[in-house]
Amino acid sequence: MLESLDISFSYDGKTQILRSANLQIHPGEVVVLTGPTGSGKSTLAKCLSGFIPRSVSGELSGEIRIDGENTSDYSIAEISRLVSLVQQDPDSQICTLKVIDEVAFGPENYEFSTETIEKIAESSLLAVDTLHLHNRNTHTLSGGEKQRLAIASMLSCQPKYLILDEPSASLDPKGVLLLRKILAGLKDKNVGVLCIEHNLEAVRPVADCILSISNGTIIDWKPIAEQPITPTAQSPVPDTPLLTLKNVNFSYGSTQVIHDASLTIHQGEIIALMGGNGSGKTTLVSLLGGLLEPDNGRVDLGRVPISSGRDRKEIVKRISVVFQNPNHQIFERTVWKEQILTSEILNEIHEVSIQRSTDLLNSANLGNFLTRNPFSLSHGQKRRLNITSSIAHAPRILLLDEPFIGQDQDGREFISNIIVETASANGAVLVVTHNPNFAKNYCNRVIFVENGSILLDGLPETVLQRLVEIGHSEYSDLGVNS
Repeated sequence: MLESLDISFSYDGKTQILRSANLQIHPGEVVVLTGPTGSGKSTLAKCLSGFIPRSVSGELSGEIRIDGENTSDYSIAEISRLVSLVQQDPDSQICTLKVIDEVAFGPENYEFSTETIEKIAESSLLAVDTLHLHNRNTHTLSGGEKQRLAIASMLSCQPKYLILDEPSASLDPKGVLLLRKILAGLKDKNVGVLCIEHNLEAVRPVADCILSISNGTIIDWKPIAEQPITPTAQSPVPDTPLLTLKNVNFSYGSTQVIHDASLTIHQGEIIALMGGNGSGKTTLVSLLGGLLEPDNGRVDLGRVPISSGRDRKEIVKRISVVFQNPNHQIFERTVWKEQILTSEILNEIHEVSIQRSTDLLNSANLGNFLTRNPFSLSHGQKRRLNITSSIAHAPRILLLDEPFIGQDQDGREFISNIIVETASANGAVLVVTHNPNFAKNYCNRVIFVENGSILLDGLPETVLQRLVEIGHSEYSDLGVNS
């Protein structure tokens, strides 16, 4: 049994993140832990896996036990042989250049035979449906593909206990179904699993129990009734093009990833950009935001090409892009400096903008963290800071790459409100998402991408129904909140 006994922890010696946290994970059991962003879930995972206090400093009290043995004298190598952790940010634990090398890394360190390593690596990649990526460079993978790789890498270590921190984040619906299958298989192999999740519907079918963490203390989980979603009125959208892709192709090196893509974003629209992991969604967002230059074709802001020598500040004033990984979009040492960074760059620091930034941070439940280092925030808090800092200057077009990852109910409501407000103010929002319910309740259109091409583009109900008809049944009623 993997257990924490009265675990308390503080990073700075002042703020208690964990308070007498008690948890037990038995072999062959899937325990799901949920709770608000910033409540201590990831910190507990690092304590259980030995990263705290061996690699992360702070004040720790209590005991972590593995099969009855106090692990205080264990080295990180000894603990990692028994307990593996898939972290919330897959980029933070990828350490090799090729997919197959990443999956083989753990078994190689355990000095398994070459034949055994090859078999384990292949079976681990098969389990997450990424064997076809075995020769890919890890830095070319999409966020969802990296998530699958991180899971495969820890499966290859064959631990007795496995901790998964937000494993469904970035996974497409097919990936969520695979995750359930993986968890069921681990139970059959008598592996104990702790699964930290906001998206309970992704893992509830295989969970043995669901617990919650509140103010650093673990309690029994009680369902919280979410506010019923009132679908936004999908009134006729003005035929005013704000952003257009025309016959765009794009390649990374010799690999073409976008094929003859054309789309127009109109004033007042909320568009869901959907598709499987690695289908080209993030690349399309980067092209629309002017962050990548197409091989051919054109990207027009209004009716003028973005690439026509346009001042970059003019583009930033009108288009804001929020990346998939929040760590890739943080540059300052305090939350407040990060919040006003774009406004400073645009020379728009004045009384009104300062008040808007203050109001945004308060609405995002970040108002108490103004002097905190942004990197000390939770994953979900960083994501909200990315959004508030990107809209402080009120851009007309908002491009959000999977904004709901790591968000609790309050976070999802905050982001949804920002999306509606932006579109209602004669703007437009494109949201990369795997959530069909969000698409149906908030969006005017769904654009579905497959293998770098726009396969479908139309009303949400029409596109989602068509997806089921052509074999994508995973987009019907699967609970996915990203």
